[in-house]
Amino acid sequence: MKFTAKRVVVSAAVAGVAVVGVGATVIATAADPVSPEVAGATPADAGHETEGKYTTGDYVLNVHELDDDGEGVSTAIGPRTTYYSKTLHRSGNRQHTVVKFSAGSDADGPIFFSYPVPAPGRVVGCVASGTEAAPQVRCETTPPAR
Repeated sequence: MKFTAKRVVVSAAVAGVAVVGVGATVIATAADPVSPEVAGATPADAGHETEGKYTTGDYVLNVHELDDDGEGVSTAIGPRTTYYSKTLHRSGNRQHTVVKFSAGSDADGPIFFSYPVPAPGRVVGCVASGTEAAPQVRCETTPPAR
């Protein structure tokens, strides 16, 4: 393929538009700190139909189930552990709306991921990976077990 000045200019323009598009997506995502709900078809584990399921990686994972006022329940889960939360949909008079995650032994550490609490009758399962320095969480909303 022969490179001409016209092809180089057109290629540079296309690359520039792609960079601007990706940048706008990153900015839009950063402006909305709660990740969108991801639905899956796999039902919840039997016996845990109304509970949240959190599986940790190789570090302590802090799970914060919060209402619209930022009030709620926080739980520190040890490395390589699965925890079922019975308070996901209701804790006393509170209705939780978001699950936020931080990593490490400091329960008040910076939040690195947020996920919306699914509607009643649906459950959320989240799996942590990465490292404490670069934590990652993947969540999925699923139907209850039958």
